[in-house]
Amino acid sequence: MIEKHASIRSLIARLELRERGWVTVDHWEADRCAIGIAREGDRARLVYVSTFDRGDGRYFFACETAPTESDCVYRESAEGECATYAELLEVLVRHLG
Repeated sequence: MIEKHASIRSLIARLELRERGWVTVDHWEADRCAIGIAREGDRARLVYVSTFDRGDGRYFFACETAPTESDCVYRESAEGECATYAELLEVLVRHLG
């Protein structure tokens, strides 16, 4: 795996994933500025987060759910362009539970 950008590493540390029961899911290994975050035991429902081309402390996010049996595409249920940390955290809590 390619080492992630400092902005992603900082976000992951700040979120305290283990304490919240969340894990990283990296379907975007080559993208140094992106990561997926899911609930442990339910990696099919995740929030994609990117810091690419964003100002300090700003995030793009997309809430995704796994494909159904008849579909092979993840579905987005919400997204945001320049969310603050507080806004991103609220989205993560709401989408991941």
